[in-house]
Amino acid sequence: MSESLVMTQTTRRNARLIALGMMLLGFLAIVLPFYVGMAAAMVLGASIALTGLSGLWMSRRLSKVGYATWDLPFWGYLVIGILLLLWPQLTLGLAALLLGASLILSGILAWQRSQGQGGWAKVTSVLTLILGILVVGSGASGVAWLIGVAFGLSLLQQGWQLWQTVSRTPVIWEGR
Repeated sequence: MSESLVMTQTTRRNARLIALGMMLLGFLAIVLPFYVGMAAAMVLGASIALTGLSGLWMSRRLSKVGYATWDLPFWGYLVIGILLLLWPQLTLGLAALLLGASLILSGILAWQRSQGQGGWAKVTSVLTLILGILVVGSGASGVAWLIGVAFGLSLLQQGWQLWQTVSRTPVIWEGR
């Protein structure tokens, strides 16, 4: 694919600063993965609580103009969101349980499918099973670590790709 876009020198400088910022944040997320995972759980809790609040607000407005509404689901969102915001370990513990259980199940199913295949299929199924057991055993702190590292690697990669794209894009002259 050829680059058909051009950018100004100012745009290139700003894009490079953004790319450096992304790479720096990615590096920090890799170095401090537990805090990034906890922050992600808290953001999820806050968004669920805001969903509950906005649903309650809209439900009240609709009931004032004569529509029949039901508030209970929105109260549920609000309560669950506040719990997750105040105790992010709940979110991460549940994520550890679900992720670990799915990895264990995936490892078992892969082992069953690997019957009659080469040894590599068995090795990957056993590694998947072991990873699932480790995730379940590590609980909330293990999933926080996993989320932080994955987020950091993603930011680092996206920042590097932005830097490469900006470096390949031609610059036009800005006349003032």
